[in-house]
Amino acid sequence: MKRRGFTLIELMVVIAIIIILAAIAIPNYLSMTARAKKSRVASDFTALATALETFRTDWNSYPVATVAQIAGTAGTYGDGYKELTGTGPTYNTATAHTTAAGDTSPIIYMTTNILASMVNPYSALAADQYQYTGTNVSGKTHWLLTAAAAAGGTTTTCLWRSDETTTLTTATATAPTIPND
Repeated sequence: MKRRGFTLIELMVVIAIIIILAAIAIPNYLSMTARAKKSRVASDFTALATALETFRTDWNSYPVATVAQIAGTAGTYGDGYKELTGTGPTYNTATAHTTAAGDTSPIIYMTTNILASMVNPYSALAADQYQYTGTNVSGKTHWLLTAAAAAGGTTTTCLWRSDETTTLTTATATAPTIPND
């Protein structure tokens, strides 16, 4: 008698092996994409932090701004965006100002194309894009960058970095506030 196909047992063994391999591979893939998203935000925040620190070196202050979008393709950009790109009516674009090195304004710290490419990988909503807050209290300046990382019911997770930290930090519920020292 000629054998023309697989037996039911052989097919079940092959399907079981495929299911076991999938059970191993799928969680690894999901954790890999989560790490990639967090790494993207960390990289973007590092670039923004470098531009903000360069701005502070030139002007002896960070851009002062309330919470507003600093990067991404859609939304209303705040003074932080305008200061870094050298556009709009802000301190950096005022005609009579010079930097500590004697350069005259406006100075472009990041181009609009680079800031537009910094899109939050967790969400495409304009409200969830990278946010910048800058303060100047009693001559001390601080900045805070935040990005929405996940939303679930009443709990929102965000990633943040400030002038006092060098690592990306996760916060649940709300992002930290800038110190008023």
